[in-house]
Amino acid sequence: MTGRRGLLAYPLSMIGVVLFAGLLVFALWRLLDQEADLRGTATDNMLWTISQAQVAAYQLDAALGRARHGEVGDDSLRLRYNVLHSRMALLEAGPQARYLETLGQRAEIERIADDIRSQETAFLDASAQTDGTLQVLLDSYARATGRAANAAMVTQLEQIGGLLDRQHGAILQVIGAITAIVAIGTLISWRMLSSLQAEYRAQVSLTREREMREAYRGFVALVAHQFQTPLAAIDSSMQRILRKGAAMTRDEIQQRARRVRGSVAQLTDLMRATRESVRLDAGQIDMQPTTCDVCKELDTARRSQLDAHPERTIHLEIGESVPAMLVADPVLLQQILDNLLANALAYSPPNEPVAMQAEASAGRLLISVKDRGTGIPLAEMPMVFEPFFRTSYTTQIAGSGMGLHLSRQLARLMGGDIRAQSSPGVGSTFVLDVPL
Repeated sequence: MTGRRGLLAYPLSMIGVVLFAGLLVFALWRLLDQEADLRGTATDNMLWTISQAQVAAYQLDAALGRARHGEVGDDSLRLRYNVLHSRMALLEAGPQARYLETLGQRAEIERIADDIRSQETAFLDASAQTDGTLQVLLDSYARATGRAANAAMVTQLEQIGGLLDRQHGAILQVIGAITAIVAIGTLISWRMLSSLQAEYRAQVSLTREREMREAYRGFVALVAHQFQTPLAAIDSSMQRILRKGAAMTRDEIQQRARRVRGSVAQLTDLMRATRESVRLDAGQIDMQPTTCDVCKELDTARRSQLDAHPERTIHLEIGESVPAMLVADPVLLQQILDNLLANALAYSPPNEPVAMQAEASAGRLLISVKDRGTGIPLAEMPMVFEPFFRTSYTTQIAGSGMGLHLSRQLARLMGGDIRAQSSPGVGSTFVLDVPL
């Protein structure tokens, strides 16, 4: 089923992309079409041209009246007549004439215009203005152009109404197209994000698988190396007892038994550390915080290690800034401190003490464990908390390479961390940093 969905995802995505592009082109086309309609309406507006002819007729009529009273001369009449003549010629040009034809006003306007032209000499002679014939012609022309202007206005209002209706429809179409574009874009984005998330999960899974494979390889190598010594010691001791058990003294048998028990304890520690690491990775360890006595917890960890190593020395110093109580999981805290102290004792010379110091700062508790052992090579510091890792300085010392890894994981589970500082040949310091 998952494979079938994967096969369908790519054609559906391509269809979505095509629809997205098609709707975008459609929206742009509709917008350009409306822009062309607006531009065409502006060029088709004849109202101004007709009104200018009407105004020219009224101005010539007024000039004729003033001429009869001797207020203007022939030059003024000629100017007004030429203006009217140019306006009449403009109305009789191709687009304007066709527009007047659609209005049903062309024949009458052109007929009156021809009559006006036939009286050109009379219009230009101020002394001949006596019977009022010219005023009648001009009045008739003004009335005819006025009717044409009214018809043009009505026509343009109807055109504007139709244009508004078309624009309204186009706007709705564009809004619908944009809505569909947003929806399809959202779908495509969701598909892309889903694909990226699936790819990311696959990469994470692959990386984790590689890490687990490397961890298992390390574990196998560790088993081959670490198990070999204690198993060989157990086998050697048991063979010795089987061959010469009757002739062995009680002290020798006890010594062999202790050696076997020590080897078994080493194997048990290795298996316990591995089991705890698996539980941590699986999220099966929960933190159960409670109020703890800081001094008591630190002293408990110190005494636990001294009970196991009575010949060793562990110095404990608690700073004045450390509060009496701490909110933490005491079990996890003890496990971390046990690992840090056990490491410090294991990698320090038998006659060297281990120091544990506690300080508080900015609402956090800092517990440092310092040894005087071989230290850690600078190049190996980034790997010191990796599972199953052991430094090149400690290959002759028994250990699982899991203690520091587990301790840091537990510290982070408690909201803290562990930092490491080391000087080869001088010693190492591990600082547990947890919130108070």
